[in-house]
Amino acid sequence: MKNELKTTRRGFMGVTAGIAAVTAFGGAGVVFAKGSGNIGFAMETYTVPRWKNLDRPSFEKAVSAGGFKPITNQADFKVEQQLSDVENLLTVGVDALAIVAVVAEAGINMARKAKRAGVPVIAYNTAIPSKDVDVYVARNNRGVGQKAANAALAAGVLKGNWIIVSGQAGNTVAEEITKGYYDILQPLIDKGELKIVSHLFHDGWDPDAARRQAEDSLTSTNNDVAGFLCNNDGMAGGVIGALQKAGLAGKVFVTGQDATVEGCRHILLGNMALSSFTLFDQMGTIAGELAVKLAKGQDLGITQTYDAGNGVTIPYMPVEDRDITRENMVEYLKQYSPVYVDAKAVLEGVPKDKWPKGAEALL
Repeated sequence: MKNELKTTRRGFMGVTAGIAAVTAFGGAGVVFAKGSGNIGFAMETYTVPRWKNLDRPSFEKAVSAGGFKPITNQADFKVEQQLSDVENLLTVGVDALAIVAVVAEAGINMARKAKRAGVPVIAYNTAIPSKDVDVYVARNNRGVGQKAANAALAAGVLKGNWIIVSGQAGNTVAEEITKGYYDILQPLIDKGELKIVSHLFHDGWDPDAARRQAEDSLTSTNNDVAGFLCNNDGMAGGVIGALQKAGLAGKVFVTGQDATVEGCRHILLGNMALSSFTLFDQMGTIAGELAVKLAKGQDLGITQTYDAGNGVTIPYMPVEDRDITRENMVEYLKQYSPVYVDAKAVLEGVPKDKWPKGAEALL
């Protein structure tokens, strides 16, 4: 079976900005407010639980504690909408701006616009390969992918036919996690011990598209599949739906990310091996505090750097991530229920003989 790699990148045309006090966006003159007292957060979505329950509130709390007003918007995973969102934030007036770039290349133009308006920029979660970025705040995405593949290796199942289910094409999170997979997989591929029968990127991290990829892969291999490496829990859920239909749920190694209610339930039911979780509350707080420092013109005191590509190295603030499994599920739920995942929702409908030790105390 020939490897499949589908990268659907949408073209992105930026609108140039002037360097004077009046800057042209889309042909209209806009005067940027200085010392507005606002800090902006251009997000890719509110719908994913982590964004609305952890990243956004922790960022806003840190910004407010620093004496600034947070202003957030979201692009629903649409590049063109995010360009408009950034323009709107700059028009309203912000003293610093955090951007969760839907696509990294588009983020370059957004960061340039902000810099020309005198606004410092944080690349949040998704790296932007631009010298106009002041700091990058994120987990080690490549390391996330490496750990997922290594877990399969430790389980003794990293052989035979595998499928890679990646998120948004051009999004550095999706691309870096996937690179991490290949760091571990490639030596086995070269030895002929493992074959990637399908690898697709999916716009909007679409679970239905992931399900269709899984169905096609199962059909093409006559259900001879050892595992799926998925960039997030939503797409992993789509994959598991296909596995359930084929009678293979719980028999195939599946990984996800974000440790959502759905992901945690699948782990307890035995349908998924692990889900990587980043301390998103810590991440939002760190970014909010750094945004305040940037708005005040203070030194960030950051010594680590990140190779963002295009010959660009930017200051980097790493955030902790950990793999959530059946073994540490109770500890995880104690810390993040109900603010992010509701322990009751996780356990509801899961047979008690599949509950991990100590789960009763969560109810």
